[in-house]
Amino acid sequence: MVRAKGGQPSIRDVAQYANVSVASVSRYLNNGGGVGAEKRQAIAAAIEMLHYQPNPIARALAVNEMSSISVILSDISLYGPMKILEGIEEESRRCGYLVSVSLLDADIEKARETVDGLARSRPLGCVIIDLDRTSSTHALISYIRKKMPTVLISDERGQSDVELGAYIGGYEITKYLLSLGHKTVHHVSVPVNNNRYTRTHGWRQALQDAGAPIPEPIAADWDCREANRIGEYLSTLPDVTAVFAGNDEVAAGVIRGLTMAGKRVPEDISVAGFDDNPIASLTVPSITTWRQNFKDFGFRAVRLLRKDETALSSSVALEDQLRDDASRAAFVDQHLIVRESTTRLV
Repeated sequence: MVRAKGGQPSIRDVAQYANVSVASVSRYLNNGGGVGAEKRQAIAAAIEMLHYQPNPIARALAVNEMSSISVILSDISLYGPMKILEGIEEESRRCGYLVSVSLLDADIEKARETVDGLARSRPLGCVIIDLDRTSSTHALISYIRKKMPTVLISDERGQSDVELGAYIGGYEITKYLLSLGHKTVHHVSVPVNNNRYTRTHGWRQALQDAGAPIPEPIAADWDCREANRIGEYLSTLPDVTAVFAGNDEVAAGVIRGLTMAGKRVPEDISVAGFDDNPIASLTVPSITTWRQNFKDFGFRAVRLLRKDETALSSSVALEDQLRDDASRAAFVDQHLIVRESTTRLV
């Protein structure tokens, strides 16, 4: 059997097997004219025999119909944005789209110039990853929407096209810790998004619904060393038996600080994180957390951009037509993962 080196059949293999030119196969694949019935039949048979799968990107380039998706964000160093971007790239590649990534400058005017340049390139659309309300990305959301078709990924209910559902996770993590017999749950928050649907707001609502005391949250930055110091501080408070950290890296830092101060986790203090970063399953103890499937958020954003372009593939289809507030987060895989860092209060 004719087969290209490397195991995957190429368009040249199809042409050779069908005894036609590469140009004829290309025209056939792109529904072009100039291919007679006999040749079409031979090409179809060759494709079936060789199990040939056209490369969607190469095909789009060949007919000068390449579409691209622009991704705009302010920080790519954190786990969440990195995994969302991975999902966007994976789904875009499957659909035959190129992806460009732009980190907006903190200076609003420079950031606006970047957006203008992206708009001039006429992408299929834009995905905004907005996890920081203090950033230039957040400040320019309305401006970006006016420039090109846009899908917004954020925590803001009623504004987001793809809602991250952090509020739900914060609520469920806190509810779980309370179910273990803890009278309240202390919270180490990540930098605040300043909207009503953050994990911190979910934590507060769960305590309020349970009639539990609501301690003042302790603000942390993204530095695990700061979380380590917070853990040491929490070890000095006699009423602390459960801690909900704003993400898994912060939880790891808090656990280290508690441990270095002589506290046992979870026997003395239970600690839960958020996101299900791979680090959560590798620490000692492993960290109870709320899983956010960030790649799914990326998949969903691309599908929303292309929903009018082509039918959804059955292999990735979710109910994209259901875009009311209550449904946005419901179709993305999110759930509690119980590990070693939490236990029932004795």
